[in-house]
Amino acid sequence: MTQNNFVQSKSIPADKSAGDSMQIKLFKAAAVISLCSCSFASAGDIDANYSRDFASRLRAQPTESDPAWFVERGDNTSMNISALVQSRYTVSNRKTGFIVPSDANTYGFSNPRIQIALDGSIVSSQFNYRISFDLGDAELSRGRGTTGLLPGDTGNARLLDAYAQYNFTGKNEGYYLKFGQFKHILMTEEAIDSQYQLAADRTLSSEIFGPGYTQGLAFGQVNDNFAWEFSISDGGRYIGSRETDNTSFNSLDEADAGFGGRFDWKIQGSWDQFKDFTSFKGSTPGSKLGGGILYQFQGQTNPGSFIPGFVGTPAESGQIFTWTLDYQLEGDGWNFFAAYTGQYVDWEFATATLGIMNNSVVLQGGRFMSERTEVFARLETFWIDKLFRNGFSTPDGYIHRIGTVGMTYYLLPESHAAKFTTDVSYAFDSLFVLALGAGGSIALPDPGTTGFLGLTAHEIVFRAQLQFAF
Repeated sequence: MTQNNFVQSKSIPADKSAGDSMQIKLFKAAAVISLCSCSFASAGDIDANYSRDFASRLRAQPTESDPAWFVERGDNTSMNISALVQSRYTVSNRKTGFIVPSDANTYGFSNPRIQIALDGSIVSSQFNYRISFDLGDAELSRGRGTTGLLPGDTGNARLLDAYAQYNFTGKNEGYYLKFGQFKHILMTEEAIDSQYQLAADRTLSSEIFGPGYTQGLAFGQVNDNFAWEFSISDGGRYIGSRETDNTSFNSLDEADAGFGGRFDWKIQGSWDQFKDFTSFKGSTPGSKLGGGILYQFQGQTNPGSFIPGFVGTPAESGQIFTWTLDYQLEGDGWNFFAAYTGQYVDWEFATATLGIMNNSVVLQGGRFMSERTEVFARLETFWIDKLFRNGFSTPDGYIHRIGTVGMTYYLLPESHAAKFTTDVSYAFDSLFVLALGAGGSIALPDPGTTGFLGLTAHEIVFRAQLQFAF
């Protein structure tokens, strides 16, 4: 990097006269004012770019008003560094049943997410990028599939986002092209960043049905009242499969190809209202209706068979359809969200085929009791195909209902930068089937995300979490 590419300060010798000292003081004051002015101007410009860049993740998802740390080169290349830290205390109480001989309590501290993100522009303000990684153990599910669990709680960084995006109009609205590794925006709950969730974490349903991170390219448009995106990728996770993040093109976990699309209609409000589930006091009404679909197939062009978690027998190929419909409503200090997700998986074996159908419904809402205190409640219900239950000869394991109630205290008013969340979740039905599989879990995500350990008739999970985002 050459000296001309950056604005640099110069040291001034100390052996100057008193008159020079006054000039020096005036110079320093002017420099500070000028630097602050440039910084805020740059922050505003780069924040506009981020709003447009993140729109591809949830139509409009700007960062906080002022970037945490910002640097810009003379060639208009810039970088903003941000961080998310979540420190959590979790208690799991599992009732007697199945392989648990008696009530079991498991508790302790963890850091589910320690994320670092680099965002900015590449020479042109229309050409943006995002690179992020996580040193925690929650964002990428480990407890899935048929092979041994991936090592967790190691503190090693795992790649999340690594993509570039070109905004054709250079504004917050218009057409864009994105390529690299990114989180699929099929489901709103998955598309909203972890720091902007209503409860301490996402639902178990989203961890089961959400495609997670994928590699590919996406083309879309954000307009005043609607937005759409179409993507071609290597697919995503689904029930009985592993994550496909950062895997090689010949990995058996990857789909041969995945074709996805989502459409959102903003009924009222502004796009950036939907970057989170919360609606602070004094907010204007906002609502949107959206839906999406993802079709992926594997085993047809990539040589080799893969083993679904439930069956334990090699499958020659598979086709997976996932679709969703959701509605988000925000008012003056209150919010509501509803979503339905369906998934059909069709596996083809050497002498037979197997199709399974799974569904999920999520209802949640929150309300501010004071300027900084928000209470919320959530109910999720998902139906796993009866073949899972019958395959393990268990008396239940078909319908799963989980209720969650909690409270969030915002240390900084109207900001997610510092907040304390506590909630309690209760599984009304057994999670036994979800926690078993050939050598691993069929679908139950790593407990670092949800806190649920499974293998029991009923389970209560308590979480207390302190979050800082800067």
